[in-house]
Amino acid sequence: MARKKQAEAEENIFWVTMSDLFLGMFMVFATLFFAFVTNTGQGSGAQEATTEMVQEVVQEMQKQNIKVKLIDENKPEKTNTKENVHVEMDPVTGLVRISDLELFDLNSSQLTPKGKAFLNKFIPVYFDSIYKKELAQYISAVVIQGHTDSTNFRGNYSTEQQYMKNMNLSMNRAYNVANFIFAKCSNKPYQKDLTHTIKVEGASSSRPILINGVEDKTKSRRVELRLLLKKPAGDVLSEFLTVGANYEDVR
Repeated sequence: MARKKQAEAEENIFWVTMSDLFLGMFMVFATLFFAFVTNTGQGSGAQEATTEMVQEVVQEMQKQNIKVKLIDENKPEKTNTKENVHVEMDPVTGLVRISDLELFDLNSSQLTPKGKAFLNKFIPVYFDSIYKKELAQYISAVVIQGHTDSTNFRGNYSTEQQYMKNMNLSMNRAYNVANFIFAKCSNKPYQKDLTHTIKVEGASSSRPILINGVEDKTKSRRVELRLLLKKPAGDVLSEFLTVGANYEDVR
């Protein structure tokens, strides 16, 4: 009789343990499923918000006689138009591309008076359009990237040294644009948010603009503002199911 009771007790403990395990697993997957369902539209929501932002910037810039050209950054250019364009924007990715001719003198990283005047008009409109719209909730970072063309500096420099001199120039240009952004937006309600989202990068001559497969050196010399969006909840769920819970939190 004692052995029978002991066996029954052990069996009950086993089933209680298994019940707890299954309940725990159910709660984990229920939580992930709920997060997926409630956030599954994040990708499309971010896309719509990005397009709205670009449209608003274009409209506001037109009022100030600044011409914005809409581009597809993933589509190679086939013709080199001679349009008088101040800035290019991609309505899908939110990319902003500004020629160095609008901002800097040749081989200089210091903003010219013309460059400051342009940024003085463009920057408030751009960031106001981001932070007064729902787009802000999707943004992980705004990356300020400096780019140069492949022209070599005068002097007896190796290929690596030429590349790094252009790296230094591109980084300093991006830094000075970012510094201007902080100064211009110092009284904005989202000013503190910028200290968490703005990043600065120098790309040297690594990403030239090609026209029919040939580098356009004028277009290659530029500063870009790139939006990095947070990973949609669906991607987090997919990664969890394939590799477990060790994923990077992008917030």
